[in-house]
Amino acid sequence: MMKSKNSKGRPAQISNTEIIKCALKIGLDQVSMHMLGKQLGVSATALYRHVSSKDDLILQCCDFVMGKVEIPNETEWEPYLYRFAKNFRKVLLSIPGSVEFIRYTQEFTPNSCILVDDMLGVFRKEEFDAQVAFMAFATVFTRVTDIVQHQERAGKIQESKVPSHIEHIDDNNLPNLSWLLKQTKPVDYDQYFADGITISVEGLKAFFVSPSTHECD
Repeated sequence: MMKSKNSKGRPAQISNTEIIKCALKIGLDQVSMHMLGKQLGVSATALYRHVSSKDDLILQCCDFVMGKVEIPNETEWEPYLYRFAKNFRKVLLSIPGSVEFIRYTQEFTPNSCILVDDMLGVFRKEEFDAQVAFMAFATVFTRVTDIVQHQERAGKIQESKVPSHIEHIDDNNLPNLSWLLKQTKPVDYDQYFADGITISVEGLKAFFVSPSTHECD
């Protein structure tokens, strides 16, 4: 008969990957070392062999997610950013809730360093300034997380079937907002994503073509 993880005897063993996957499944808002231990059936001591704190756990989760993002094969900056955006979104959507972890911290992880280094090589080859190159990457990175987060939250609201207060806008008090809402259609997130990334990349291209016209006073 197989013993449960909580049975007495030899201490339960747990892998780093199991901890990360469980944390991602629990979600950023609910995850804690206590919750992890309860879900995995191990003691806090077993967890602390792999993670030193909740912040360390979050960074490891982010590194796990970024490690699944395929590095683009494209060698020019525009197609590179488009491909990165698609690859990044695909991974975020494949791990529900992972976008919340990614947006929580701005710190580099080993896998994100590899990705950024590769991206910088593409821009460097085309003789871009290093800071401008990173700004371009960060712009697309942020846009992807914005869209995925919006999509996931919209899905949760729809699943909850809780009426939104915005559905009861008064035509007399807020006629223009009411006018907008009456014409609003369900969001096609694939198209929304494609349009959003195009706007970001085309905006960056316009900046790169004539940067002097965008200088701040």
